[in-house]
Amino acid sequence: MKLSSFSDICLKSLIYLKQNNRIITINEISEYYSIPRNHLVKALNLLVKLKWISSIRGRNGGLTYNETSDSLRIGDIILILEAKPELLNCEECRLQGNCFLRFILKESLGAFYKNLNKYTLADLVRNSPN
Repeated sequence: MKLSSFSDICLKSLIYLKQNNRIITINEISEYYSIPRNHLVKALNLLVKLKWISSIRGRNGGLTYNETSDSLRIGDIILILEAKPELLNCEECRLQGNCFLRFILKESLGAFYKNLNKYTLADLVRNSPN
């Protein structure tokens, strides 16, 4: 499974905010990761809406990481960001009822998310096991 660029931007933003533990501007994240500002704003707006990060308005404003987000499970985060519970759309397939592929992919995706859920958002900023 390949993550969307939207999910990638969201995860990178969460990690950056967590690592820096201060008020961060949109421009700072955009420049650090070389992400177009308009794509970043869309991702950050969702993260604020989900209350995973906070925004502070005004001249000295910016974004901060919400410590309550530390307990969020990676699989759950990706499932929310990707908004695709299945890998395959079988709605208009002529093989409906005669194919086991949908079940296999659904089972495999479940195992994928289960494995990701072994880790939390806080785990993403710990030292790498390598």
